[in-house]
Amino acid sequence: MNQEPLIPPIDLRDFVKSLDWELLQEGLPDRLFVLKNQKFPRRQLAFPMDMTAPDYAESTARLLEKLGEMLGEPPQILMVRALNVRDDTLRFRIFSGQSGELSWPLGFATTLVSGVQQLLKSSACTVMRPRIHHPRLSLTEAQQLIEKSRFGHTEPGSFVLRVSCSIHALDVQGSLPLDDETDLPFVRRVTLSLKRGMEQLIEAIEGDTLDGLVKSLKNQPAPLLSSNLCEALTQFYDETLGNSLDVDFNWSVSEPVADKDFLKRPLRFQQDYFGRIEEVRRELRAFEGHAKDTFVGTVERLAGEMGESGRRTGEVILNLLLQEGESVRAKLVLSTEEYEKADKAHMTEGAYVQVLQTSARATTETTKRFIPI
Repeated sequence: MNQEPLIPPIDLRDFVKSLDWELLQEGLPDRLFVLKNQKFPRRQLAFPMDMTAPDYAESTARLLEKLGEMLGEPPQILMVRALNVRDDTLRFRIFSGQSGELSWPLGFATTLVSGVQQLLKSSACTVMRPRIHHPRLSLTEAQQLIEKSRFGHTEPGSFVLRVSCSIHALDVQGSLPLDDETDLPFVRRVTLSLKRGMEQLIEAIEGDTLDGLVKSLKNQPAPLLSSNLCEALTQFYDETLGNSLDVDFNWSVSEPVADKDFLKRPLRFQQDYFGRIEEVRRELRAFEGHAKDTFVGTVERLAGEMGESGRRTGEVILNLLLQEGESVRAKLVLSTEEYEKADKAHMTEGAYVQVLQTSARATTETTKRFIPI
């Protein structure tokens, strides 16, 4: 039989306080945490301050049972929330209208996990470099967030995926403005921007203002929504099941949220929303694909041919440096003048070239300027 994990006393105290219970100082000399709540004037909650106390496990189990009775929640769910009280936690509840549905297609289950990762990485990339489409979700900070996040046990209530991450897991500063909340930890900025972005999407779908939302996103210097986030959301839908999705946020007590009731309200994506989300994804992806972009890289190989003029022209292989911290090989077909510049850069130690990409399918051209280290 598996033994239930013990909740550290300080974490349990802070969890109960987050539910509007007040700590009474009178219990401290007796090494007891005692709490009261104005909504339950005849009730108190008490448990030992030391995990080594002989009755600590029994006391905490009894506390969670009492608390569950008062709140109308299963004690097991409260225990999970208390164990993750220092984390921002996302709960994805998949539910279908099909009666008696107790299992999901295996392929869909795999897609759900991929969708959760893409949601988190999309939001992390938006916090670092806001744009309506991220060519790659490979920023170092996004990868570190996935490594720091934990996948919890499923919970009762159709099918629930739970993912949590310590609020101070990454010491990173993002560039996405979030009103006056410039000092928030990186993890909170990611989860908060994710919630606000999804709220924008739901409000536009329900208010029939998607066209206006997409137009606004294209003109914003720091959009909350990206095509990547929309693509991740579509992975939570299976056509055969015709399911809907609830997304619930539990915020770390280490960084209290200002509007608690509003931010704790679950988000619901009805089954007919996913088709509209796919439309938004395509529109944002297509618009970003026509944007100009400049890359810096090195000339790795020359593969041109000698022309009748006695000068070379043709293919060169570049190693382009991406904003996300990676590099990618690219093949270009250059004119005679451009090929000579590429040849000069290839033969010069520490020389870089600049490449302008005018659209997803556009030809590229090198500038006349090479930048040494």
